[in-house]
Formats: sequence, C-alpha cells, structure tokens
Amino acid sequence: MSPTQSWRIPPVVNSPEKIQLARLSHVFASHSNLDEFDKFAQDFGFIEEAREGDTIYYRGYGRDLCSYVATQSADGEKHFDGAAFLAKTEQDFVKAAGMKGSSPVTDNTGPCGGRRVTLSSPSGTKIHILWGVNERPAPEKAVSATEVHKGGYNTALEKQRKGEFQRFKLGPAMVHKLGHYGYITSKFEDDVLFYTQNFNFVPSDVLWEDTDGAELDSLTFMHLDQGKEYSDHHTLFLSRAPPGFPEPHRVHHCSFEVEDFDTQLLGHQHLLNKGYTPIWGVGRHIFGSQLFDYWKDPSGFAIEHYADGDMVNVDNPTGRERSEGPASMYIWGPVRPEGGVA
Repeated sequence: MSPTQSWRIPPVVNSPEKIQLARLSHVFASHSNLDEFDKFAQDFGFIEEAREGDTIYYRGYGRDLCSYVATQSADGEKHFDGAAFLAKTEQDFVKAAGMKGSSPVTDNTGPCGGRRVTLSSPSGTKIHILWGVNERPAPEKAVSATEVHKGGYNTALEKQRKGEFQRFKLGPAMVHKLGHYGYITSKFEDDVLFYTQNFNFVPSDVLWEDTDGAELDSLTFMHLDQGKEYSDHHTLFLSRAPPGFPEPHRVHHCSFEVEDFDTQLLGHQHLLNKGYTPIWGVGRHIFGSQLFDYWKDPSGFAIEHYADGDMVNVDNPTGRERSEGPASMYIWGPVRPEGGVA
C-alpha cells in the first residue's frame, strides 16, 4: 500500500455467524534455555502446574490451568507460537475446525486437556481454539507473595483503614491471568480483517497516522465482544509494521494481570533485585488505562505485568484517535525507550 493511501478499519459488528470466543487462556513460546526461563517465571509470579518432557505449563491463580506454556527450543532460537482461546460453545469450536486452512482437531496437551484446532492469519500469526478444557475453581481472593497485612485504602477524603497498618514484603507479583498479547504485522489490513470477520474481536480503540493528508489506521486494540457482559479492553492488539520491516510478523509482548499497584511495584523491585532487565515502567497507559511494567525475559521476549485495566461492552463505541507516537502510549511513566518495547 502506498504511504499516501488511506485505509480505515471497517465498522465491526459481532454476529452469531462468527466464531464466538469466551476468553483468552494462554500463550505458547519456545525458549533458547528453558531452565533460565523457569527461574525467571518463578520470580515473575507464575506457578508451575505441570512439567512434561521439555515443556512446562505455568498458571496464575485464576481459572485457567495454564497461562503460559514454555518449551525448550529445538533449534536454540526463541519462537512465539501464538495464543489459545476458549470457544464459547462446542458449535463455535466446530466452526473453527471447519475454517479453510485449519489444522486437524487434536487432543490438547498438558493439564488443560480438551481439544484444540489451530488457524493462521494472513501474516502467519497463530490462534489456537480450545474446547472441553479442565478449569480451576474461580478464586475467592488474590494470591500474594508480598502481602503481610493489607487493609482498605485511605484517600484524602475517605479513610477506609483506621487503626490498622499496611505491611508488605518484596516478592514476585503473583499472576492472576493472561490479559492480552499482540503483534507487529506486515499485513495489517489482512490480519485485522481475519480476526474481526471470523471471530468476535471488536476494536476498542484505533490509532491512525496522517500520511500526506490521508488517514492510515496503524494500531488497534481489540476486545472479545460478549454483548452486555463486560470484558477486558483488549485481549489482542495489532500494530502496522513500518516500511522495510524484515518479517511477516513479530510478537510485541504478552501481558499478565496482577492484583494492584502495590503488588506491581513490589514485584518490580523483586525482579530488579534478581538482576532481570526492565524495559519500560512502571507507568499508566492511555488506551486500556493499565498500570504497566515491561520486562525482558532471558530469551529476549517482552513480557508485562499490568493492573487496573479498563472493561468494555457492546455499549462502548470504538474510539479513533490520531497517533502521537510514543506520547499516545502513556500518560505518565519513564520515557519510552528508543524502538519501543518489542
């Protein structure tokens, strides 16, 4: 596409004909040194659920029996192998299995169980659809490695905590769930249409660039439309690759929810003390509003803790704003590093 051409994401409306996805479950990644990643994973706040050969299944304290599937790379290079979503009904799973280019239906490995089918977008990004998986009971309270005693929050005008004291210790920011992930893609238009025309992905916000007077959509944050039920502001985002980008697509980062700001900052300090490499944070995003904290894992992947994200439903219209570059990504926090996060 010529840089002077305009392209806007068409209006997206969910419909029963599309494959309905209930929620995001986990990501798959191959690591150059699985033992090194395992040390990082524990300090990041994952819990090991199972280990089978050269694969480790990590979970948070939410319903999913795995939030991150890590495998020893066969070629010594890191690889991001897509994300798994739960189909809303068995009929939706059958629809996914019947799509052109879908893989055969296979048994889903690991503690989640169930069945799995895999599809690829035009740029090659993978999406795995699951059905019949095992789940944990929904948690009644957050799991913490940092809390000694926590009461209510005292604001300037409302004092919820009286006569009791906040007490914390350093430790991992325990993961609740996988919240979102995203790609830089050289086939932005085709990938956006693949996800929005086949599944219940709906843009929550779109950023566009002015290219010689033409509007060119360059980034979209997409949620899973659940009608009146609220869902996370985005579970998937796609970013247009710049001219000359050497790959069809590249994962940008994956992001995991933690309980609150204290948990996030205590986990940040814990990772610093362990000698891991921070990328960007702690700060506050604009789109999605999350408190963010990005790290580089031992293989070089970007991985994020977030807290306090926005929720949307069918009554929230898609937002459109002109991109202001890095200034569009945060309202406060450290200066964003050169080259971004990925």
